Amino acid sequence: MDVKALAAEHGFAACFVFTTEPFVHYERRLQDGALHLAASGLTTDISKKAPWANAILALVYPYQPYRDEIPFSGNYPASNAAYHAAGKLIVELRANGIPTERAYVPIRELLTRTGIGTPLKNGLTLLPDFGTRYSVQALLTALPEPAYTPAQAERETRCKSCHACERICPSGAISESGYDFHTCARAYMGGDPMEPWVMSAMTCILGCELCQNVCPYNAGIERKAEMPDAFRLEDLLRGNVKPALEIVGKNLNKQGRIIQHACVIAANHGRTDLVLLIEPWLTDEREGVRVAAAYALEKLSAKQ
Repeated sequence: MDVKALAAEHGFAACFVFTTEPFVHYERRLQDGALHLAASGLTTDISKKAPWANAILALVYPYQPYRDEIPFSGNYPASNAAYHAAGKLIVELRANGIPTERAYVPIRELLTRTGIGTPLKNGLTLLPDFGTRYSVQALLTALPEPAYTPAQAERETRCKSCHACERICPSGAISESGYDFHTCARAYMGGDPMEPWVMSAMTCILGCELCQNVCPYNAGIERKAEMPDAFRLEDLLRGNVKPALEIVGKNLNKQGRIIQHACVIAANHGRTDLVLLIEPWLTDEREGVRVAAAYALEKLSAKQ
């Protein structure tokens, strides 16, 4: 079976076949406290977790970002679509007698340790032809005759002389020495109550796109000019989040995350016309929603 051709049939633009060697560098960084706590849930030693597996498939699903004036991240719709496409691929591989399951592994190290991907200063990973605008799904599998993707020569990056992401980062999370998640606003947008500095730095629903927008490696990627109707602030602030979650995944509404972000983006974009829709969220049972609504109303009151 041609696994790469099968992956292409399911919408993936590239499929890399990697060995299952341990993620030693990642484990070391985790122990040193250099990674976000959420990273501790990843598998670093496949031989212990799934001794039957002889390969990791890295499936690349590229996406188009939205224009700067559209406050919505293109990453999550792509990630959700890639997740479901990978699920269908798993079913098909199993039907052909090939054991396969999802792999929750350090994607960046998976891509960079063979030179396929190049680490950038902003914490993201460059892939040739895709820039940093892609989602990756990883699968553990047992291929009859695995044809591993050959290692590539290490590539130099323009990060040595380019300071675009450093200059534009609203919270100073990127410096000459690299990326520090401790001061990255996006690391604190997961649903828990957000501090004012995080909300002030938010540029779009479900995150911040600034460092990717200015990265030279993404310069040739065409941007979408229209935002999905499901993410109109008016509808989200009325509580109609179901259509949006069908696009990005139900798991992204933890503690009213979508409502939180809609309140903040309305404030940061000066949408005083949405004040009446934000006010009811001040009494919501979820703390994060109340905090976001209070931030929004305070900021918008200064514009009225």
